[in-house]
Amino acid sequence: MLSLSTALRSEICGSGEEIIREILSYGVQAVELEYRITESMLREIFPFIKKRDILVSSIHNIMPLPDGMSRETANGEFVSLSSPDRSEREMAVKYTQQTLAWAEETGAQAVVLHLGRVGMDSPMRKLMNFYDQEKIGTNEGRAFLTEKMELRSKEGEKNLTAALQSLEKLAPEAERRRLFLGIENRYNMQDFPNVEEFKRIFKKFEGSPVRYWHDLGHATTQENLGMVAHGELLDLFGRHLVGVHLHGCRGYKDHKAPGTGEEDYSQLKKFLRADTIRVVETHHRATREELGKGLEFLRDQGIR
Repeated sequence: MLSLSTALRSEICGSGEEIIREILSYGVQAVELEYRITESMLREIFPFIKKRDILVSSIHNIMPLPDGMSRETANGEFVSLSSPDRSEREMAVKYTQQTLAWAEETGAQAVVLHLGRVGMDSPMRKLMNFYDQEKIGTNEGRAFLTEKMELRSKEGEKNLTAALQSLEKLAPEAERRRLFLGIENRYNMQDFPNVEEFKRIFKKFEGSPVRYWHDLGHATTQENLGMVAHGELLDLFGRHLVGVHLHGCRGYKDHKAPGTGEEDYSQLKKFLRADTIRVVETHHRATREELGKGLEFLRDQGIR
């Protein structure tokens, strides 16, 4: 069953009821609740859940949005589960435990996790410039990419240690609540985890509720910018797959309607099982017509 993320409207709409009615208007009956949803919005959404007018497939950590934080500046890692700072990491664990409780309450199957980012200056603008100038594959582009990825790997060691400590606390609670923890592949080079860090996480938590959440738009961006090989993430981690974020991506511009970009659905379908959670994560910049066509496109692809 396809779900729609509340990210469709949560950036621009403060009414939980309005967001759910908008999602239902597309003929979609499942939702992913994400980190811009406030507790007051959640109270408006709950009657739809209780009456089973809509099902909650998943929740994107951290939810609900804490008091005092604006929806405009919300993100899934305002406190980081991979922070080397113990107090920040413990706060991130506490917020995630609250999200797990809401996930159990709403009947969700999984909580999607961002794990933070490493302490390095972002190389993304330079990489995007290389892409725009068609220089990603040149000697200059490859040299820049190699330099920055080596720095990224070195800087990530302390984050990996911290992330493992957080997951050691969260995995047993997720298992107790019969939930999966879906670690999302991210967009930026400085985001955590990278490919090698994913490998070490899944080796340590083999057989646990810790799984892989594949964001198709993020993967397409990283492929286009040379950070990962085409199809590499699913080839390596598809056996751990619990859910996917589906959205269009062209170049490095994502969160568009599915099917409007360069994303590879034929490769994705090789890894989808009947129980894989499928969430369309299109943002409000897509028109109603574009999203409607995108949903139809997915169904034509056999992704339902």
